[in-house]
Amino acid sequence: MITPRRTRLVRVADLHAFRQTVVRLALGGDPGRLASRLVIVPTRGAARQLRRTMSTGGDAPNTPDLVTREQLYERLHARLASPSRVFTAYERDVMIRAAARSASSEPRALRPGLVAEILRFYDQLRRQSRTVRRFEELLEETLLADAEVDRGAAKMLAQTRFLAETFRGYERRVMDSGACDEHALRDRLLAEPSPNPIRDVIVSVGDWIADPNGLYLADFDLLTRLPGAETIDLVVTDGLLASGFHQRVHEWLPGIEEMPAVESDAAARRPMLAVPGGVSTRLAFAHRDREEELIALARHVAAETRGPDSLDRVAVVYKRPLPYLYLAPAVFGGARIPYQTSDGFPLAAEPFAAALDVVFEFVESGFTRRSIVALLRSPHFVFEDDGQAVGAEAVAALDRGLSERRYLGGRDRLVELASTWRTGELARPALAAACAAAERLSPLLSPGPASAALRLLLAFIDAYGRPIDESRLILARTAIRASIESLADAHAAHDDPVLSIADLTASVRRFLEEQTLLPESGEAGVQLVDDQAARYGDFDEIAVVGLIEGEWPERARRNIFYPPSLLTSLGWPSEKDRRAAAEWRFVELLASPSHRVTVSTVTLEDDALTEPSTFLDSVTRAELPQSSDFVRPTSSVFTEEILAVDPVSTINHEALDPDAREWLAMRLARASRDDPAFHGQTGPLEPRAWSVSALETYLGCPFKFFAQHVLRLEEEPEDEEVMDPRARGQFVHEVFQVFFERWQASGHLAITPDNLEEARRIFAEVVDEQLTALPDAEASLERTRLLGGPAATGLGETMLRMEAERPTAVIGRLLEYRLEGGFLFQTDHGPRRLALRGKADRVDLLEDGTFRLIDYKLGWPPKGAALQLPVYGLCLEQRLDGHLGRTWTLGEAAYLAFKGPKRIVPLAADPGEREKALAAAQDRLVAAVDGISRGEFPPTPDDVFRCETCSYAAVCRKDYVGDV
Repeated sequence: MITPRRTRLVRVADLHAFRQTVVRLALGGDPGRLASRLVIVPTRGAARQLRRTMSTGGDAPNTPDLVTREQLYERLHARLASPSRVFTAYERDVMIRAAARSASSEPRALRPGLVAEILRFYDQLRRQSRTVRRFEELLEETLLADAEVDRGAAKMLAQTRFLAETFRGYERRVMDSGACDEHALRDRLLAEPSPNPIRDVIVSVGDWIADPNGLYLADFDLLTRLPGAETIDLVVTDGLLASGFHQRVHEWLPGIEEMPAVESDAAARRPMLAVPGGVSTRLAFAHRDREEELIALARHVAAETRGPDSLDRVAVVYKRPLPYLYLAPAVFGGARIPYQTSDGFPLAAEPFAAALDVVFEFVESGFTRRSIVALLRSPHFVFEDDGQAVGAEAVAALDRGLSERRYLGGRDRLVELASTWRTGELARPALAAACAAAERLSPLLSPGPASAALRLLLAFIDAYGRPIDESRLILARTAIRASIESLADAHAAHDDPVLSIADLTASVRRFLEEQTLLPESGEAGVQLVDDQAARYGDFDEIAVVGLIEGEWPERARRNIFYPPSLLTSLGWPSEKDRRAAAEWRFVELLASPSHRVTVSTVTLEDDALTEPSTFLDSVTRAELPQSSDFVRPTSSVFTEEILAVDPVSTINHEALDPDAREWLAMRLARASRDDPAFHGQTGPLEPRAWSVSALETYLGCPFKFFAQHVLRLEEEPEDEEVMDPRARGQFVHEVFQVFFERWQASGHLAITPDNLEEARRIFAEVVDEQLTALPDAEASLERTRLLGGPAATGLGETMLRMEAERPTAVIGRLLEYRLEGGFLFQTDHGPRRLALRGKADRVDLLEDGTFRLIDYKLGWPPKGAALQLPVYGLCLEQRLDGHLGRTWTLGEAAYLAFKGPKRIVPLAADPGEREKALAAAQDRLVAAVDGISRGEFPPTPDDVFRCETCSYAAVCRKDYVGDV
């Protein structure tokens, strides 16, 4: 039975008349019918604004139910005599995944994102009143003729049959379950009259082509045939009708009664368009980025004297909420301007979602050191050992201990290490907690039923989740937990496939990314609203922000299955229709406030250049009067501006919020910024013997020297599958030392062309002996480094040839020769005796009274003027004086490097250059020692890249001494 009803198209001139008409229809007539009246709005934010508009001028009256499209089905479902259960989004996802797996001939699992697109495409088809059978017939008619000769058409035809079979499989599952989805519910609503029907429906949205959150053909069909419905009023602006919606309405609702256009109330005058002063051709304000855009608006709002009630009538209107929602606390909070919003933040961006990623990484990585430390340090979990919470010191000790033991992951290896760790060690509680967490989550390493894996994850969250009392954190954790639990229930009820941890992680993340969290919002202040909600708000002033291409208008969601030419036959709109509607909504929005409107764009987005929206060319279509008299503040607006006043003591404390007052008190209590401590000065240090390598560190960056050698901070350990650079250096040094000791023990001194083969044989023997202490894979790599291979010469061959090619014979050799004590150096200011220590890798004593100094470098040789070779050379000349009854002078000094274009890098090419290098090295050495003695440790690396790789960046104070 179809109830006799009145269906009307109510035309309105603009958004002023639109709001007045919707309110009049919503609140008019018999008050007893309000309970059976629905007003359809695009979003919850739009409902909030319309409710405020209804309450303008007094207390909020009794209002009809304001619902979005999704809520419309919820309300209608609840009014059925015996409503059946409606599938959740999780259940529908699981069911379509199962249907797709049954329809697919591919053995591999479908990606979660693809499953979501399949379900979205199915919903679009059904909402366009297309059956699965008709969808398949239409595309087969189009593709079949070309499939025999066109490989692309053949693939698309196979895809169509796969999708159709997937859709049929899904519909069978829906039918067999006894529950319903949106489409089955629509059929039931038409077939079963409600004992308490909706009698009046006011539709304030267009179709999904004219309005992103509008109704579909199937929705309009439902409203016109819904049992019990008596009046259907479709309220639409003239502009939106002109964009193509007028024709579609008459096609979908033949015989609809069209009412005369409703003009605006005379009191609702057209607003003034504020334009940049002095630029007559520009109608929009241009800002560097979104933060500067909001800052300019905050300055304007603060400059005008406004009460709390008047701030409610100012709106910032955006197309994409997130950039502005993230910036609003800092900008409006800093200007002490209250604000309110009805848009939500992505649930996936909440801190607990990141903590969940840490858990996934812990399992996916196979319990590596980094993932263990990240999990134990997470503030969202608490780990205990023997009833005591694991502290930060224990976690840091475990981090260092696992690195030293070359732990690269694996639960068995972790348990093995735990059995060898001594009782009482600082790291032991953290290790025990890591083993317990790995034990609990280890079943996830092997593919298993999805529901069991998800419940195991929930049990871990419940067991280790840290108690919290902050409302937003509680809200986010509750939402995330509910999402995982709903997904587990859906898999258990409908399809429980075996999933790997990677597939499970992707599935959970996808659902979290599709949800939002609505934080607590203020009840007064400037309103931050999207463009759809702004249509329903009665504002004095609006600022339309972020007018860049790709945002105004939004890019159409691309269908991944078919090109537009095929989608047209299925009811998809043309881009022309969608863009025309979007442009009219923008033009109408500009004229919607009662006093003033501003339009602004930005030139940078994430440091990338943006293009202004083409909608800027449509601003003139609103036909608004223009004014360049835009109020600008004459005093400080933001907290940071107030705090920047000099002297600080003159700041009015009452003008600051509590947090800023506390910060100001700390600032007043601290030492002056001119204090040397703010500029890398610690005061004089006690003199001591520094190593030459430490002094080279000082010359590279004094602060790094301070952190490493004065504070003795440990560097962050690195996970290496093979020896780290330091361990490799020690290994190579030991190989060379053993070789030369054996070479000399066998009666040899110099390596010459005549005994080069013998030297190669002995060196290879030494290498093979030393490699027995290393794992096989590592031993193979190090053997290639030392002995070489078909593609490159080994370091040993370079070392042997270097000596064999030198004409002067070696008469003695000093290996790993220690230099420690006082040494004399000549500087421009006279001689200086300094206490130093160091170790020369190799010193060859030559028969002509000179010595050759060799320093092994496992990495690249030093760039520029380094200290080691020249300082070691000068120290050796003094220390070797009288050795073997002779005086020794530096003859040759060179780096033997693993990396770089040259393996042999000499100190200087000729004697003249060498003398300059020695003189410069002495001056730099003395300058470094004097700087350390004075306590000068500013961050000044000679290479800016070092700041990005330095292990001490977290404690560096370069913000006080200038960026580097």
